Amino acid sequence: MTKKIAVVLDIGSSKLELMAGAQGLNNTFAVYGKYSHSYSGFSDGEFFEEEKLESIIANLIENFEAKFQLKIKELTVSVPSEFCISKNKKITITFAKTKKLTKALIDKIYSNAGEQINDYSLIHVSPIYNVLDNDIKAIDLDDSLKTSKLTCYVSTIYAQNNLLKNMNNILSNLGVLKVNYVSSAFCEALYLINPKTIENNVMLIDIGYLTTSVAVIRGKGLTLLNSFSMGGGHIMGDLAGRIKLTVKQAEILKRKIVLSLNPATYDCYEVKESNENIKKVNVIMANQIVIDRLNMFASLILKCIDACHSENSSEEKNMPIYLTGGGISYIKGAKEYLSTLLNCKIELLAPPLVEFNKPTDSSVIAVLDFAI
Repeated sequence: MTKKIAVVLDIGSSKLELMAGAQGLNNTFAVYGKYSHSYSGFSDGEFFEEEKLESIIANLIENFEAKFQLKIKELTVSVPSEFCISKNKKITITFAKTKKLTKALIDKIYSNAGEQINDYSLIHVSPIYNVLDNDIKAIDLDDSLKTSKLTCYVSTIYAQNNLLKNMNNILSNLGVLKVNYVSSAFCEALYLINPKTIENNVMLIDIGYLTTSVAVIRGKGLTLLNSFSMGGGHIMGDLAGRIKLTVKQAEILKRKIVLSLNPATYDCYEVKESNENIKKVNVIMANQIVIDRLNMFASLILKCIDACHSENSSEEKNMPIYLTGGGISYIKGAKEYLSTLLNCKIELLAPPLVEFNKPTDSSVIAVLDFAI
């Protein structure tokens, strides 16, 4: 029997990435192909060069299909958090007598969970948790359960209509017959975090190149989804602008930064681009530039944490916090400095795969896992 191959398009803030894979043994999956194309990205929920999207995606799909001899007819597209909103909904149903739950009833509950929101469409519904008789809590509902009262706490995720319409038109013109949309932050949280830890709120922060998403998951649903237009590219821009470096030099310097150093006044990082002369950059000055930007990250993340606490006032506030994405993961000491600012321990997460085990792979791998 031929395995069904899933193909995903991950919309990052610095590149678009196609990946194909299929179900493997023991709840694993095999990656069949991966291809990416850099582009100008987006900010504040808008693409910088939207008019170029179709040609970029066409180039990406054509090269992918030719390289891996695979015709894409169905595609799962990740929607970045800047193009999404999430809402939580409480649904209570009381029955005349104890009733056995059926798949039809469960499907009806979820189908009625969405609401009309201007300029947005529902793309996902999932359970945070459910409460049955005697305050019995269950994340998943199935036909083995009986109850006289059912309260469902449900997470709904919506995507911008403009993005959906634009992507549908582009992909239809390229011969893609069916497109499914998912929240990249939701997929990451579900894939990267141990299910045993999400009986209560857990936060996942993905700092990318130009954007940061902050998602709080409980059960199999998001209790909070937020984002802001700031990423590792802004650190690189700070270094380039304030030290007068090229973009490439700034990227090289960014990867040399060690925030845990206690440097002497004249200590320097050495930056060499191709065969050019080595440029020396004062360690104290470079580290301070990175610290200044991390302070801004922390301020915005704290606002997201405060929003979560106001939405979940009765929940434990000391929730576990995890970090992924390529924005600051490679800056030595950045995670520890951010932990100090947020007054909590932060753990770095990446996919548990040999070939794709970097934080930069988190989104595309998580979306592929969800699609499979």
